[in-house]
Amino acid sequence: MAKRDYYEVLGLNRSANSDEVKSAYRRLARQYHPDMNKENTKAAEEKFKEVSEAYEVLVDPEKRQRYDQLGFTGVAQDFGPGGFTWQNFTHAGDLEDLLGSTDFFQQIFRQGFGEGLFGRPVGRRSSIPGRGSDVEVSVRLPLSAAITGAEPTLEVPSSQRCPDCRGTGARHGTALETCPECEGRGQVRRSQSRGFSQLITILECPMCHGTGHRIREPCPSCDATGVLRKVKKLQVKIPPGIEDGAVLRLAHQGVPSDGTGPPGDLFVQVLLEPSLQIRREGSDAYTEAHVPLSVALFGGETKVSTITSQALLMIPAGTQPETRFRMRGEGFPRVRGTARGDLIVTVHIELPRSLTARQKELLQEALGGSASSAARPRRGGLFGRHD
Repeated sequence: MAKRDYYEVLGLNRSANSDEVKSAYRRLARQYHPDMNKENTKAAEEKFKEVSEAYEVLVDPEKRQRYDQLGFTGVAQDFGPGGFTWQNFTHAGDLEDLLGSTDFFQQIFRQGFGEGLFGRPVGRRSSIPGRGSDVEVSVRLPLSAAITGAEPTLEVPSSQRCPDCRGTGARHGTALETCPECEGRGQVRRSQSRGFSQLITILECPMCHGTGHRIREPCPSCDATGVLRKVKKLQVKIPPGIEDGAVLRLAHQGVPSDGTGPPGDLFVQVLLEPSLQIRREGSDAYTEAHVPLSVALFGGETKVSTITSQALLMIPAGTQPETRFRMRGEGFPRVRGTARGDLIVTVHIELPRSLTARQKELLQEALGGSASSAARPRRGGLFGRHD
């Protein structure tokens, strides 16, 4: 079936604003939620996924711009070769806000995002037969990595089938014998008589743990586990513009398969160290600068902390307190783009703590007052009185 236009999926015009996109998604998400469509859950799930894909693109200004310009080709890079999956859905918070913690919500994110960083425990088997396990790690980087990118070397936990015992846990892979407890069946039967009836319970064999075999000589290489644990070093490329908490997927860098299937994937969560001077909002950065009263009055320049260093900001004469200045191109890069956001600087005016008598006199003269008039109290109370 041909893929439908995202605006058509959400029932919107191309001029729809962000609030209209969210409102349309809220309505359709409730309409196609499988809990509301018990008679045809499968079809409802497909519709639900379709509107979520459209929402993922249209609620994101950058993705929406690329889609408007290039169509589906413009956002293909955001999804995998097979198209949109729940792993590509970055607005889980919006979805939970709309639907609450329902069984379906938990189910799709267990399937799509797992239960570790996404709810999936490390080492859980994929649903793909013969495929290795996925691995999840995190890396902590300075905020400047969002400007320059980074290539940290990570220590990734991994495992492989022991080559000495071929995964059996027995020395040389041959020191096995049939389990005497279950006679090789891997299960034991327990029966209890209750009056004229008999209750039979079938359990996993406690001696061989369901394998049907017992190890006579443990493999010294893997301590009879059949698995060798190891740590591999891997250099990961972090792109400029990365967001705090973003997760990168490195295909086939997880645990190797026991058989002929492909290795699992590696998921790397990027954690950026916060900065006391810089606050981030999308691709823009925000900071503050304190300038003396003389610079605010007569103009000058002041040093401003940027994300990676410092820069000079020109302050025009007569600058008022809390004025904001925009330094173009000093913000964060936009992911998959060459342009950078801006640095917005809020200027605070520092008043002098003490003045000489001469400074006071000159300042009062410049501001239209005088030391004698300022020091002499007026008659007539607080607001004065005409005589």
